[in-house]
Amino acid sequence: MNKFKLSRSGPYLVMAPGMILLLLFAIYPTIFLFKISFQEYSPISIEKPFVGLSNYIQVFQDQSFWNSLKITIIFVLSTVSLEFFIGLFLSIVLHQLGKGQKIFQSLILLPIAMAPTIVGLMFRFMMNDQYGVFNYFAESLGFSRISWLSDPQLALPALILTDVWQWTPFMMIILLAGLKGIPSDPYEAAKIDGATASQTFFYVTIPLLSKIIYIALLLRTIDAFRIYDTIYMMTKGGPINVTSTLSWIVYDKGFKFLDFGYGAALSVVMLILVVTLLMLFLRKVDLFNVEGKS
Repeated sequence: MNKFKLSRSGPYLVMAPGMILLLLFAIYPTIFLFKISFQEYSPISIEKPFVGLSNYIQVFQDQSFWNSLKITIIFVLSTVSLEFFIGLFLSIVLHQLGKGQKIFQSLILLPIAMAPTIVGLMFRFMMNDQYGVFNYFAESLGFSRISWLSDPQLALPALILTDVWQWTPFMMIILLAGLKGIPSDPYEAAKIDGATASQTFFYVTIPLLSKIIYIALLLRTIDAFRIYDTIYMMTKGGPINVTSTLSWIVYDKGFKFLDFGYGAALSVVMLILVVTLLMLFLRKVDLFNVEGKS
């Protein structure tokens, strides 16, 4: 009898440490975030009065919020689109390779092994208008020096380029795994029917790869939405706020100006936007319906 009880409680005992850590480092901070978003919360003030929805009203009246939302949307759409198409191309090329696939795959995956802060610092040096390698090649080709990170028209594209360089391999490896999981039977049937390479790609490969594509796009969209490290190392939200994304203004308002209540309200709004995007995506695409249409 004791052994039976022990066996039934065993899974809960195994899960307990992880659940405790989840409670301490995820659930409690989220509850605390919601709590202080309704307060005028500052670490330099003893009193933290309840202010109701005033922080949220201030968010939607703040022009910097709408500007950051626009910049975030541009950044996410640009990076995820470029990473998907380049990653798809690389995954197809690697899938066709025989010898040397492992070597090329390892080399291409190097950027995602680096911390975003290191990547941001590296690209900041390479894009320096005085001694950066980008300007060295520009001058070698006969162009004048370019202020990559101080020009309002180039700062955001420079960030997009940096993100694409680092995270395209992530998209590639997911799509490559999906390609390797496609059985050979549909391709043999398409070949017998006389389908061309482009017809096989659009009518066989893409439909069979659609679930993997959706998952890759979802993961990268959520991750790109909360970019912060690279911005901190490269532009710090400038010049003139053209790279100030939602994550950056949360830091700027909450930690730089010590307005934790307003920063928490911004974080909650950002969380709601991401969760809404996730729910719309999952409603549109049934990722768990394996037997459904691809």
